[in-house]
Amino acid sequence: MKPLGFLEVIAGPMYCGKTEELIRQVRRATIGKKKVQVFKHHIDLRYGKEKKVFSHGGLTFTSELAKDAKHIYRKVKKRTEIVAIDEVQWFGDDLVLVVEKLLEEGKHVIVAGLGMTFDRKPFVPMPTLMTMADKVTKLSSVCSICGKDAVFHKRVINDTSADSLKSDPSLVSTLKANVYEARCRLCFHKK
Repeated sequence: MKPLGFLEVIAGPMYCGKTEELIRQVRRATIGKKKVQVFKHHIDLRYGKEKKVFSHGGLTFTSELAKDAKHIYRKVKKRTEIVAIDEVQWFGDDLVLVVEKLLEEGKHVIVAGLGMTFDRKPFVPMPTLMTMADKVTKLSSVCSICGKDAVFHKRVINDTSADSLKSDPSLVSTLKANVYEARCRLCFHKK
């Protein structure tokens, strides 16, 4: 009998520990002698050009770079049991079909990414992946203003260099300054 796939989604705003949770799970799987492959988008240069996923808290795990969702599928080895993908919002809707194929092949797929954009719009492909998931872990951050649970993140600069982020949210991968803050529902509307 062919093994069943399993989809796990880790979602939340910026600074909530999505990548830390992904790293925790893949480290645990490797301790259990599972064959794991971890992927991140090739535009993710926030911590340099290393082939690792990085959490804001300093945790790392070796990963492979992928240009797009199809690239991930081509790189997954037949013997791989767990496929983990960080920052899935940068892969777009094509990732949904790739995840479906991996699940049909019996893979355990763990994805982590932003559920919403900085202006609280659903961030594709996360809404679809969350509805397909066998398990969803929704994390919250700490509001940068009041300290309560924060389920949103907000862009807090207004200069023209950030205007391009409206049309291409992937540009966040190259930003060096602290452009975003975690915010609770009440503080999201504060300047």
